[in-house]
This record gives sequence, structure tokens and C-alpha cells, in this order.
Amino acid sequence: REEWDLAKWLVKNLGQTRTDEFLKLPITQNRTKLSFHNNRSFLQRVDALPRGPGWSCRKVTVRGNKEDEFGVPLEEEVELWSHDPVECVQELIGNPFFKADMAYSPAKAYADRAGQHRVIDEMWTADWWGETQVRQFKREQ
Repeated sequence: REEWDLAKWLVKNLGQTRTDEFLKLPITQNRTKLSFHNNRSFLQRVDALPRGPGWSCRKVTVRGNKEDEFGVPLEEEVELWSHDPVECVQELIGNPFFKADMAYSPAKAYADRAGQHRVIDEMWTADWWGETQVRQFKREQ
């Protein structure tokens, strides 16, 4: 956890040259037990991290609220970067880190033992979750 926090700090606050200088400082090398000792080995560790779903880019034309001299709305071509949502869901469901936090079955949660005050704080604790599964099951029959 501490090494991960340091890695995030290095990426956010230092460039590659400064990261290399920091990692080569005697105090850093003598008092830390990092899995990387210079910027090159740090970047190799970063590159070895799981990548997740790939990015895709497409050009889209957007129309603004300003007009040209003829009263025609101005347009601009911009890049729209996105992930495939199915790949994102597959990544989340397949990632063992999230296994304990995954819920597939609907559940009702209550704030009191008597079951008088229902708590809906996650998708699977709402009625929609169970109703959707029942509809899907009926379609598959």
C-alpha cells in the first residue's frame, strides 16, 4: 500500500528526471525497500500492471451555441475517447480484487431488527434488481 501511494505521488508530482533523482537519493535507497530503484525500473513495474479494457477513439462533430457571421451555429470536430462498456463489466466481474464486493442476488436490508425501515443503498437492495432478474428469467423461458 505504501509503495503504491509513493508511485501515485511520483507520477502526479515529478517528471521522469526528478523521479530518477529521487529514487537514487541515498536516503531513499537506504531507508526504503522499494521494488524499483530508478525511473526505468519504476516504469517497467508500471507497464507490467494489468491494463484493463482498451481505449477507442472516434471523431464527432459538435455544434456550439455561438453562430458565425451568417447566423449558422459553429461546429467543431472533437475526439471522443471511450471504453467498451461490456469489456469494462467483464474486467470488473473477473477481477479477484472485487470478488468480496460483488453481489448478484437481490436482497432487502433493514435499519432495524423489526424490518420496518428499509435501507436501499446499493443496486441489489432496491426492488429494481429483483424485478429485472425476474423479467429476464421469464424472457428466457
